[in-house]
Amino acid sequence: MVAGLVLGILFVTPFVLAYLFFIRWVDRFEPEPWWLIILAFLWGAVIATTAGGYSSAFVEHAVAKLLAVSEKDPRLDAFGATVLAPVFEEGFKAVGVTLIAALGLVGLKKLDGPLDGAIYGGVVGLGFTLTEDILYVARQYASSGLGGFVFLLFMRTVLLGLSHCTFTACTGLGFGIAAETKSRALKVFAPPAGFVCAMAMHAVHNGFPTFFGGGGIVLLLLTSWLIDVLFFALLWVLVTRDRAIVIRELLSEVGGLLRPQELRLVSSYVSLGVKNTAILFADGFSVWRQRRNKQLWLVELAFIKSRRRRGETSAEMDKKEASLRASITGANQRGVFIA
Repeated sequence: MVAGLVLGILFVTPFVLAYLFFIRWVDRFEPEPWWLIILAFLWGAVIATTAGGYSSAFVEHAVAKLLAVSEKDPRLDAFGATVLAPVFEEGFKAVGVTLIAALGLVGLKKLDGPLDGAIYGGVVGLGFTLTEDILYVARQYASSGLGGFVFLLFMRTVLLGLSHCTFTACTGLGFGIAAETKSRALKVFAPPAGFVCAMAMHAVHNGFPTFFGGGGIVLLLLTSWLIDVLFFALLWVLVTRDRAIVIRELLSEVGGLLRPQELRLVSSYVSLGVKNTAILFADGFSVWRQRRNKQLWLVELAFIKSRRRRGETSAEMDKKEASLRASITGANQRGVFIA
């Protein structure tokens, strides 16, 4: 088992981290802080995996005792896979997303829109994937050797590696919609609706191979890939929406806080990243950091203005906007221009 765990860590981790960095990269305009991304990932990898697994196993054992059936009964296995696992695993992943959303109650509002919610939910799901896949391929190595290990690694981590990510992204999306909307009904119902969607997707994912055998695996792959495509389409729509917010809110600041060329670059999908990378290697970290800071300040200002447009008001927002404007003005006075 130890050899399997080592192989699992060595081969599963690079795939999952590649998914993580790609999803973080997609969040182009208002990137979430790395410290919170890491905490979300660890919640999925440690807390949700452990608590979800033990809770599901405990209830399955209790049901077996109550009904006086063997714990190896196929019907009990099906119940565990399609009911208990979706409820408890998605439940504990949802707790992590809830805690991130609750940071707004203590002045650390980091989840304030649909894209943020989908990102955080997806990251929690990827943390879960890391631990679960390592354990599964390690057991497969112990029972079937290297061939079984390679096959399961390819199936779970390569072909189905985004499954848990997309499940929990639904939960996060619900919280993101609730954070942004002014509708009281959506604030109440969007998070549980997202959670129900996550559980349903998880149940279907587990149900195909459980009830349909080999044919179910084909259905599982096709369904999962369709969901992955829809997930990335959703991310694209939300990123495009964020870009529109940046352009709309900063357009009135052109000629004051920023130049026209700076608005074009700050609202670009790729160009600014390419230019910043060139600056990093040509002029060093300090120059790159100043440009990057100004970029993030401008984008954050745009989203604060957007929140005001939606009717939000608070002394905290006033203070933050004043601080951002002072920081951007100071950068301009120091000759920091994004060009």
